[in-house]
Amino acid sequence: MATLGLATEMSLAKTIYLFRCGESGLYAFTADPSGHILPSRIYPQIRWRFERRVTLQPDRNSPKRKIVRAILDAIAEHGFHLTHAAVNAEHCATL
Repeated sequence: MATLGLATEMSLAKTIYLFRCGESGLYAFTADPSGHILPSRIYPQIRWRFERRVTLQPDRNSPKRKIVRAILDAIAEHGFHLTHAAVNAEHCATL
């Protein structure tokens, strides 16, 4: 079984952006740095605020592997991944 070299592993890293919905615990991850792709029709006063840039690397040996894969898969399919701090605090705090 071949192992990935450092250059290959780094090329798998994805930069995504974390936004917060107002002062709520609702967060969104997206590849769109402007956040324009995020849902805004749920409630007319929704305002997404940029929180930080995150680099995710789908590392096979990481305990966060399933979280990273779920986030990246949702972004690939829908353009964003929503999470709530009350349910998935580790998504926002540890990535």
